[in-house]
Amino acid sequence: MPRVRTWMPSWLIAPLLVACSEPAGPRFVDGDASVAADTPAAACTASTQCDDGVACTRDICVVGGVCEHVPDGPMCMPAMRCTRAADCNDNVACTRDTCLVDGTCGHTVQNDMCPAGQTCDTTRGCSSGATPGMCRTEADCRDAFDCTVDTCGADGRCASIAQNARCSAGQVCRVGMGCISERSCSADTDCDDRMRCNGAERCVEFGCVAGTAVNCDDMDPCTTDTCAESGASMCAHAMVASCMGGGNPRSGVYSLNPGVMYTCDSLLGTRVVEINMSAVQITVTATGITVTGAPATMTGGPVMSGMFSASGTIAGTCAEVYTLTGRFTDDRHFSGTFGTMYTGLDCFFTNCVTNMFPVMGTLAL
Repeated sequence: MPRVRTWMPSWLIAPLLVACSEPAGPRFVDGDASVAADTPAAACTASTQCDDGVACTRDICVVGGVCEHVPDGPMCMPAMRCTRAADCNDNVACTRDTCLVDGTCGHTVQNDMCPAGQTCDTTRGCSSGATPGMCRTEADCRDAFDCTVDTCGADGRCASIAQNARCSAGQVCRVGMGCISERSCSADTDCDDRMRCNGAERCVEFGCVAGTAVNCDDMDPCTTDTCAESGASMCAHAMVASCMGGGNPRSGVYSLNPGVMYTCDSLLGTRVVEINMSAVQITVTATGITVTGAPATMTGGPVMSGMFSASGTIAGTCAEVYTLTGRFTDDRHFSGTFGTMYTGLDCFFTNCVTNMFPVMGTLAL
């Protein structure tokens, strides 16, 4: 469940806190967890020593061995009623502020709004941990590696202690790197496991680091994609049996999803090509396939096992070549690629370039 925080104007917090706290406890001014000058701060070595007996405060031991008592919870701070999300702005950019049905404010953490490697905190915003010299508790120092013990030192700086026992056999824990191979190396070649599909291993300061596995996914639902450890081609794409036949494709108008949109101009800014294609007319016969509706009429040989290929050219000093290739998955659907290519001396005076647009076609009935 999202953490729900309530907001109150600072001028209202102090009286409520005073009413809630015990006479001997700390006083709060304008919502700050500051201890009154006439109330000496308790010395501590752990947060468990800082209990002030007030139910609505969070008691923590911070740098310097000082207890702090931070207002926490609705018991001493009644919820501010809201009528719209704007009433709930907590000034933290990575939280989604909402006015709930009961009239209280909700603040939902949105980690995807933070830069890579950082997370959202409802009080500090996006952070990858405390900046050296800025930590107050151990929670401020947590890093992304499970094999380290992260602490906040007496000087307010984070320290991470490697714990090899938390790594798998044959690995060691390194601060800032996590669990890595304990094998020594002096060059990347020392780390090569002679397996190409799991990526290229690297030699770093403390040993070998595994590579990133090869991704052979061609985004085609009609192929099974695998990585081969040997052979000229690393990736193999085997046809799925259910896509092989293609049935007997019908002639007609096929809508394209997505449609194809492309423009290019001369260096003087004159429009050379403008394509806005959401459908094509396909005619299938025993002797070949014809595609119209593109800038050039495209023709090709007969459809074989669902596979087809058609091309057409607009001649000129900058010739335009258009292609449509693909596979009929049944008698009224195809998956393919629409291609554009421009050749000739005059093409150097344009920004027209070769493109490949993936398309899915559906026969309009």
